Amino acid sequence: MDTFAEKINSVVLKKRRAVKIVENDFPVRVEVLQQKIGYRFKNLSILIHALMHKSAITPEHDPMGLSSNERLELLGDSILDFLVVEELFTRRPQLTEGQITSIKSLIVSRKIIGEVAEKINLQHALILGKCYENLRTSRTDVASNAFEALIAAIYLDGGIERVRDILQELLFPFIEHLVQEKENINYKSLVLEFLQGKGLPPAKYTILNESGPDHKKTFTIGIEIDGKKMGEAIGCTKKDAEQKAAKIAATKLGIV
Repeated sequence: MDTFAEKINSVVLKKRRAVKIVENDFPVRVEVLQQKIGYRFKNLSILIHALMHKSAITPEHDPMGLSSNERLELLGDSILDFLVVEELFTRRPQLTEGQITSIKSLIVSRKIIGEVAEKINLQHALILGKCYENLRTSRTDVASNAFEALIAAIYLDGGIERVRDILQELLFPFIEHLVQEKENINYKSLVLEFLQGKGLPPAKYTILNESGPDHKKTFTIGIEIDGKKMGEAIGCTKKDAEQKAAKIAATKLGIV
């Protein structure tokens, strides 16, 4: 660890004119981060750059803020978009362009990226100005943005295959959950887009049964596509039952 700490310190010292403060245990935090992502950097300077929040930059020494990780965030954002779309394209060949775009936006959302950043304890490895120290104990966009910068740093240091491998472990496991999560996916829209792409008329939803008192009704909805019954579902509202019925049809059609 001493040799590793010396390497970290030498990199940080080279950037000292732009950095306000680096904690004494920073080398330990960087070592832990590399262990969690399963990747060891050949060029530590790239990793330090990815961890450098703009609050740690001294304006008089770096007025353009080029020492911060913002440019790497931009690159990392593009790399994430590409690899997530590639994964969806390969994993789910039935998805349309619109469906891939919709699901991709969920996967690279601040919520999901924030969870990944928290899992690898990224916020504890960031180089922050004193006024931003409280961000280490709360989930914020700072950690999400830093994850994008980290992805770019891994790409520059080890290539696209290493990034893809790391995302397979950290991010891609969310895909199946998000595809199936009813709160995140409008199954009626997915079915409609699919049918439009096939030149077929919209699905027909029919109320098969209503039961219960007015304040607590349940509805049974059937879905029919091109004259063929695709299934039925029960929900506490018509909309809920239609979504469930659409999900059944989407599964049978191979959309999800």
